[in-house]
Amino acid sequence: MWLPLESNPDMLNGFAKSVGADQSYQFCDVFGLDEELLLMTPQPCVALTLLFPTEKMREYRSTQQKKIEETGQHVSDKLFYVKQHDSLGNACGTIAAIHALANSGVPLSGAIGDFVKSHTGKTADDIGKALEVDTTLKGSSEQSAQDTGLAQTETPDREAPLGYHFIAFIPKDGHLYELDGRKAFPINHGSTTEETFLLDAARAIKECFIANDPDNVNFNIMALVKA
Repeated sequence: MWLPLESNPDMLNGFAKSVGADQSYQFCDVFGLDEELLLMTPQPCVALTLLFPTEKMREYRSTQQKKIEETGQHVSDKLFYVKQHDSLGNACGTIAAIHALANSGVPLSGAIGDFVKSHTGKTADDIGKALEVDTTLKGSSEQSAQDTGLAQTETPDREAPLGYHFIAFIPKDGHLYELDGRKAFPINHGSTTEETFLLDAARAIKECFIANDPDNVNFNIMALVKA
């Protein structure tokens, strides 16, 4: 079981640095999903992460999967997609960071560079199993999770039910993808461009997540941007 990474830029940047992501890219807060607030996000923005409460999302998730299985969807074969197996516990923050970094053109070296290079082209299931036994990535994630200089709250127990989940949104081959290691497959949210990615991702978050729990203020969004 892995310790959860907290949803704050310092923690994800600390993890990214420790595993070998190029430091010219940084995670930063997104202050809101209205267009005027999105304009405050530095550009270029190459990925988003979303932390959301899960209680009211279960029915929507089931309905969404059934619909896609019936109608199909286009999924790029260039996606690096990691299955979050149960043995990974609360690793969703780590997986969201990996999804963002591995799919957005960020130069990667070190542990994450080796991991992505070694497993590109493999199935999500196999990549998830490889992550389970990658002691270097786990060690970096655990160290970041317990770093009191990065954390804003006390680190939860590694087996504690959190009631929140961490995912990523990325543009790839002209489409907007939601990458959630707990889902059966990536979710294609339609067309996007480098210029409209932030607005398109904000629309998907509002329509598919916030609309299902509109009175809950406990959503957190970060952007991966070129510093």
